Amino acid sequence: MYKSLPSFEELRDMAQRDPEALERLRLEHVKATINSAPEAYRQRLSGLQFQIDGQRRLAKSPMAACLRISKMMHDSLHELKAYIEVDENAEPIAVEEPATVLSFPG
Repeated sequence: MYKSLPSFEELRDMAQRDPEALERLRLEHVKATINSAPEAYRQRLSGLQFQIDGQRRLAKSPMAACLRISKMMHDSLHELKAYIEVDENAEPIAVEEPATVLSFPG
């Protein structure tokens, strides 16, 4: 079992004044979540977390990281949808959708 998260306000304050502590808390919760999963899923979850961490490192900003990880989830969902709808013996089909990047004044 792992401890609960602090309130949103506490997390926001931690992000502003001690981002390293927030990162340690994040890692602690990720590790606890993976370790609490059934043994058969732990290696796959660790591999998925490795991919997510890689996308976070490659991104130039937190928003870019969020978009990269969101794309990973959507791609996975499209593969699952293609597998379910086409044929249960068919290979998943990768779906590429064009994206428009909007810039917002800072």
